[in-house]
Amino acid sequence: MTTTTTTITIPAVTLTLEHDRNRLAASARAGDILRVRRGAYCPPDQIQAEGRGRAYQEARRLALARISALHTQLRADHVFGHVSAALLLGLRLWTMPTVTHVYQRYRASAHAAADVRRHAWTISAQDVAVASGIPVTSLARTVVDCARTLHPLEALVITDSALAMGLARETLLEVLAATPDRRGTRRARRVIELADAGAQSAWETWVRYEILRRGLPRPVTQMPVRTAAGVFHTDLGYDRWALGIEFDGRVKYRPDGVRPGHDPAQEYLDEKARADAIRQAGITIESVSASDRRDVPAMIARFVRHLPRDAVDAARPDPLLRPS
Repeated sequence: MTTTTTTITIPAVTLTLEHDRNRLAASARAGDILRVRRGAYCPPDQIQAEGRGRAYQEARRLALARISALHTQLRADHVFGHVSAALLLGLRLWTMPTVTHVYQRYRASAHAAADVRRHAWTISAQDVAVASGIPVTSLARTVVDCARTLHPLEALVITDSALAMGLARETLLEVLAATPDRRGTRRARRVIELADAGAQSAWETWVRYEILRRGLPRPVTQMPVRTAAGVFHTDLGYDRWALGIEFDGRVKYRPDGVRPGHDPAQEYLDEKARADAIRQAGITIESVSASDRRDVPAMIARFVRHLPRDAVDAARPDPLLRPS
């Protein structure tokens, strides 16, 4: 068993087994505490978030609280896996889980909780690690399990993140080959082959996924551009066709959006100077935002107009990459 170096802040959870059940129920009705799962409660300030991305952050904290509660409630051997392990290991996720995944040695009863997905014990000692004091599947086993079972976009976000942590693609392929459950192996191998450590956000992965799904040429992540002001990098791009693709998350234009004391006005000026330098170097920039999810074909059309006709005509949709 190995211990990971990533520490995740987990909300404090109170169990009914350790406190007066009626008092906890009354507090929940009054809004003083939140019920995170059967027999487990959490102070609201441990879950609630503010600002842009609030819903995502609250869903993340709630998922972590559920994991912590179940870990405390379970008495038999257990190891958290799949997307629950990915969350504890600090991997990026496209969406937050509403179900907790756990490996157990015994079969669940007919009255098992609906918010828990129990998996048969198909893991070995080398597949087990510890994250924030909680037993989880190892980084490689977690990624492989997610690649086999999740939507390929969800899996690619996780796999990109794992490669950025330093996990080798070859290690993932070895673990995939050794995994007893063969379901989803072909799709998982494709996700692992397409993963890229250069993706710096889940949204960047999404843009790349939509490009790859249509069979277009694989874009370069963090494409370097030499300019008169120095070397800059675009999120994605095709240097041979002088195209850079940038995802605009807007966070850098909000006070403290990047770090404490962050000045959005200065960030805007710096970004404008950077963009001007890149364009003067002969690179066209196509900007993308979350709103482009409403019309993905239109987004792809903006990219395609910069590609040569033969590259576009040769594109064939990848049957293993489902629509997002």
